[in-house]
Amino acid sequence: MASKAFENEFLKNLELLSKEQQNRVITYVKALLKRAESNNQQALLQFAGSFKSKDVQEISSAIEAGCENIDKNEW
Repeated sequence: MASKAFENEFLKNLELLSKEQQNRVITYVKALLKRAESNNQQALLQFAGSFKSKDVQEISSAIEAGCENIDKNEW
């Protein structure tokens, strides 16, 4: 999260821009966010198909078994 000082400075300068310029800023920010999201998806896609079916079944079973148990003394 941005610092309050950064946020105040950003908003102060944003108010000085025309509506068209403000829209360009919003478009740019959205493009940055979309690019970051796309990069995250690409990072995950590199692992697609890297697990064998047997391994996936074992992982799924371990998750299901572990999530079903509650250790009341853990905390």
